[in-house]
Amino acid sequence: MSVVQIAGARPGAGATTVACGLASLLRSQGKRVTLVKPLSAPGDADPAFLASLGGSAETVAVEGAPSAAQTAEAVKVVQSAAAGADVVVVEGPSLGEDAAELARSTGAAVVGVLEYERTLGAAAAGPWRDTFGESLAGCVVNKRTRYAGHDASARLALELEDAGMPVLGVLPEERLLLAPTVQQAAEHLGGTYFAGEDGGGELIEHFLIGGLITEWGGNYFGRLPNQAVVVRGGRIDIQMSALNFPLNALFLTGCETPSQYVYQRADDLDVPLIAVGSNTHDTAAALESLSDAVSVHHAAKAERAGAMARECVDASALSAALGG
Repeated sequence: MSVVQIAGARPGAGATTVACGLASLLRSQGKRVTLVKPLSAPGDADPAFLASLGGSAETVAVEGAPSAAQTAEAVKVVQSAAAGADVVVVEGPSLGEDAAELARSTGAAVVGVLEYERTLGAAAAGPWRDTFGESLAGCVVNKRTRYAGHDASARLALELEDAGMPVLGVLPEERLLLAPTVQQAAEHLGGTYFAGEDGGGELIEHFLIGGLITEWGGNYFGRLPNQAVVVRGGRIDIQMSALNFPLNALFLTGCETPSQYVYQRADDLDVPLIAVGSNTHDTAAALESLSDAVSVHHAAKAERAGAMARECVDASALSAALGG
């Protein structure tokens, strides 16, 4: 049995995403894998999410730095998760002594998660080597921007390798992983459902403003996957046009009650129809802060993370880091 511990450079670096992705990659190699987050803050939803992906929800809730006793309990959580598994993927604390102590106590190989930046280079490896020593197996560079593929592979990976921190893979930015659910958007905007509430778990990758149309609706509404349309409540023509194409939600702004025609069409299609009190401009502005409510806790996001890991992570290097 092997243990691999995922440690983010900081909270928000993408440790949960990478943990899900590496678990999927290892499973594709025929390994029995358990996911676990043995130390978590009170109310953290990660343990339950990992359990839903074939992991363990067992965790030790800590506020601030864990005590020696709490770390010892966390080690028992990892050992319990190991029953019947070939590999335990541990989402551990971010870079620091707490993460190092957990890795030492479980004998884990550590994979760091670094967020891509143009300024990222060899100097980034120093704190990881100093903290984890021989336990450091390498890193995954996350959130590589669209046009930085050459820089990440031709410069950054070589610099980190030379500095003693092998790059196991580079994951690109992925719109789906940043997508809110319909329910998250509705709650953020203070909206009221009139139809399609069962679709609240669908993801929204694209928001289209319904008033920005100077051509046939199909050229505008028929282009993108996982889209939602935001349109003024009085523009029934645009609403009906949008409903002719696949939608994950239709948000009506400055609206208390939708038109009966629009309601009936949305209800027939089971499209979430949500009325929002603010006008279109203010609604669009409010969507800019929606990212604060978004998490990785969605089955489709875990599936996409797995696909990215299988495509972008060196499976042989990962297997070697885990002792074969």
